[in-house]
Amino acid sequence: MKSYKTIFRFAILLAIGIVLLLLAFRGQDLDSLVNDLKKADYGWVMVSVLAGFFAHGMRAVRWKMMISSLGHGSPSLITTFQAVMIGYLANLVFPRMGEVSRCGVINKTDGIPLVKLIGTVIAERITDLLFLTILIALGIFFQFKLISGFIYNNILIKLTGRTGDIVFLLFALFILILGLFLLYILIKRKKWGITARLYFLFNEMKTGILSVKNLEDKPGFIFSSIMIWFFYWLSGYLCFFALESTSGLGPMTGLAALVFGSLAMTAPVQGGIGAFHWMTSEALKIYDIHKSDGLAYALLTHTSQTLLVIFAGALSLFLLMMRSYKNQENEQAR
Repeated sequence: MKSYKTIFRFAILLAIGIVLLLLAFRGQDLDSLVNDLKKADYGWVMVSVLAGFFAHGMRAVRWKMMISSLGHGSPSLITTFQAVMIGYLANLVFPRMGEVSRCGVINKTDGIPLVKLIGTVIAERITDLLFLTILIALGIFFQFKLISGFIYNNILIKLTGRTGDIVFLLFALFILILGLFLLYILIKRKKWGITARLYFLFNEMKTGILSVKNLEDKPGFIFSSIMIWFFYWLSGYLCFFALESTSGLGPMTGLAALVFGSLAMTAPVQGGIGAFHWMTSEALKIYDIHKSDGLAYALLTHTSQTLLVIFAGALSLFLLMMRSYKNQENEQAR
């Protein structure tokens, strides 16, 4: 019964992603889009993929630092990188499953408590959210008129069907009420009570979340976090040069594409499919890039990075299984 539920959930999420993809490409000249892809300079795409690879590598470096601070030993950088890539691969099946999957890899290879590892991943996500917030602030600061106009015309008005300053006030009020509600839940959680088991799990997870506090190399953690997002930005920016229509776009446009693309990847669909294509192409419309050209760019970046995840993730999974098999043979030989 459980397997049927899993398959059903997978099918539903995949269907949502396909619907979003179809909506993104609706009304577009597919022949023109295919022609753009045929003319693309795939040398730039390969360089873009290399930048994405370095971003994943820096994520492995940062996570290794956090795991080491738990006091249960430290996995090798190669093992950590393999776990990260297996996690990304798992996310292509079920959104957010990758976080648990990569923790499961390190738990199996190095015996580090799973709940504490999950705590480090939560701390990672909080750190990434902080950096994304900074990038959004930078984007709005340097290109306020362009980005605020896009949000107003393409999100707020479409959601409310109304224009005027009252829309901004209502939107801000909604965010404020939501924040106060979440704060109320946090304050009341002790009063409502939790079981001893949940309390234990919370404390174990808290250790992982607070792993940043116990880091020996805090400057290294900050540097690796900066480099992760730098390589994310560089990957998207380099891909501009693969298409004639986007080759003239500048670094700040790359920042906007990174912000909107990152927000799209939080959508609960496999690999951000559909959501990424729509958000990225809409973001490029701010810079007078035609929708079909923006979709061609989104298709190039998303497909190339997804292929990287599939290849590196599958290879990591194979190598991990081979190592596990050899370890079992050595134990039996003893």
